[in-house]
Amino acid sequence: EESARSSWNSISEETVLKALGILLDSKNYPLHVMDHLGRHRSGTVLGCLRKAQQWSLTSIFDEYRRFAGNKVRQINEQFIELFDTDLVEVPPNPPKWFTRIM
Repeated sequence: EESARSSWNSISEETVLKALGILLDSKNYPLHVMDHLGRHRSGTVLGCLRKAQQWSLTSIFDEYRRFAGNKVRQINEQFIELFDTDLVEVPPNPPKWFTRIM
């Protein structure tokens, strides 16, 4: 358990951007998102995806909390809130469900 907590500290903006690059490229579909350490990494990545889709923070955190259950981490919510969506590179062939107001 401690190693899982320590490895969480190593998640970076670069890691999230790489994950979003995979999620936003429809050539990678079908795709299953999961996290071998629990729900926090995938929840954080998907929260950043929702932010890139310009969801409100209230809606993003509501979705994150529904799936995190009683294991919500405020540091994850802070990461999502501070995430710079301008760094997200949308490929030329994003999935049809991805919309972003320019």
